[in-house]
This record gives sequence, C-alpha cells and structure tokens, in this order.
Amino acid sequence: MKVAIIDDESNGRNIIRQYLSLYCQDVEVIGEADSVKSGVKLLSKQTPDVVFLDIQMQDGTGFNLLELLPQRTFKVIFVTSFDQFALKAIKFSVADYLLKPVDPDAFVEAVEKVRADITQPSPHKDARIEELLTNINSFAKIGLPTNDGIQFVKVDDIVRCEADGAYTQVIMDGGTRIMVSKNLKVYEELFADRKFLRVHKSHLINIRYIDKYLNSGGDGGSVVMADGSTVEVSRRKKEELLGMMM
Repeated sequence: MKVAIIDDESNGRNIIRQYLSLYCQDVEVIGEADSVKSGVKLLSKQTPDVVFLDIQMQDGTGFNLLELLPQRTFKVIFVTSFDQFALKAIKFSVADYLLKPVDPDAFVEAVEKVRADITQPSPHKDARIEELLTNINSFAKIGLPTNDGIQFVKVDDIVRCEADGAYTQVIMDGGTRIMVSKNLKVYEELFADRKFLRVHKSHLINIRYIDKYLNSGGDGGSVVMADGSTVEVSRRKKEELLGMMM
C-alpha cells in the first residue's frame, strides 16, 4: 500500500511515519509535503493509495488541496486537532479521520479500514470525499453507513430518527426507512443546529415535520409527525420543544 503524508507540522508527519513503520505491514511512504501547494505538486506526480491529509495548513486547508486535484482515485484519512467545523463536515460524509494527538489504536483501525477499501480498486473518485467537498459549507447531505455501504440523503428530508439498540432507524419523508450502523447519540450531535431535537431517549425528530403537539401521550405530551407516527416527549424536553415550535 502506497502512502503520502501531507501536514505542515514536521512532528505530525514524523508521527504518522513512525506509526506506519511500527504497526502497519507492507506500507511504503512514497512522498511527503508540508503545504497545500507542495501537496498538489506531490499528488500530481505520485499515485498513492492513501493520503494522510492535515486539514489546517499555513496556505489553506486539506479541502482546498482536494479541490485543486481534478483526478482523485486515492483514499483520504484526514488528520485534525481543533477544527470542529471541519470535523463535523467529515462526519457528515462518513470519511475517515484521526484526531491529534493521534491514538495508535485509532490509527491502526483507520489504516485497516482503508486497506479493506482499496482491495476493491475503482477508477472513480471516492463518493464520500465528493459529498464532503460539495457540502462543506451547507451540510445539505449526509452519508448514512448501512450494511450495504453508504447511502447519501438530504438532511432536510429526514423526518425522524429512532433508536434500535446500537443502531438507528432513519425515517425519510415519503416513508423510506434506513437502518444505520451508528447509535442515536451520533445523530443528535450532528443535527444539533439543524432544527432536530431528541425529545425522548429513543427519538430524535425534525421539528419541521411536526403536524401537531398533544398534551396526552406521556409526562411531556407527544407529537404527531408528518409520517403519521406519534412520538412521546419526555417531561424535561417539553419546554425546549415548545420553544422551538414557536
């Protein structure tokens, strides 16, 4: 597996290189770069399987770098230390990322995951990265990891999310149900500023799809959603819900 490392901090590049040497077999580092400009130059000449890409660099971002490359068949593992906006965008697109300081176990897990991906080579760009670059300023779509792969949907078309053990059922406008291999808390955090509210331990709802609020149905009442479902509201969430509905 051929790897390129792009990070404007020499220490960051050194750590990735050391971890590859210590924990990963059959990996060749074919180049390093310390900026967007030098990274574009490197990736225009080399053809790595995987790029470890810092997000925030002196002359721009890792996203800027990707946009400057018309052909991208390599996989990307983003590396970030503080940019919460960027991290949220990455999560929306189900791209792989590592937080600085990089944990060795998380590093190995990310490398093995991407190694499995590249066993099925494709001449096309990674759809996850394409969605990330498309939605970086709006989060218009989100990638939902399912047993079959990743399904991209418009966030505004999600009516509600329902906990199903360690999984989540995502119910779309129109009635489609998508079983997602992440728990409800993940989506509670991702949708926190998108008019979604976790009104009950098992239910996260899109406020836009509430048809009616009822005083009955539980200590905090209940809501009737546009898909015809009735969702119980916990007592401690009632006031917040009513405030968002006004």
